[in-house]
Amino acid sequence: MPGRAEKVLNQTAECHGGNLNDSVFGRRMKGSGNIAEQVAQQFKIAKKKHLSGRNSPRLNCALHEQYKQGQMKLF
Repeated sequence: MPGRAEKVLNQTAECHGGNLNDSVFGRRMKGSGNIAEQVAQQFKIAKKKHLSGRNSPRLNCALHEQYKQGQMKLF
């Protein structure tokens, strides 16, 4: 699969207007174009198939207090 890396990089560049990344806030993690739309559709289908009817557990931040030191205790 040596040619696979180049294919993936070209598809990534296609999602970002010809560049490998897009530093514009709001577009950076989304992309645009056919490949980006296909990825979004696949994610939506997988989410509906595997996560429908499920709730995320509540985040318990108290578990991490013992690891905070110094200024990190402010957050």
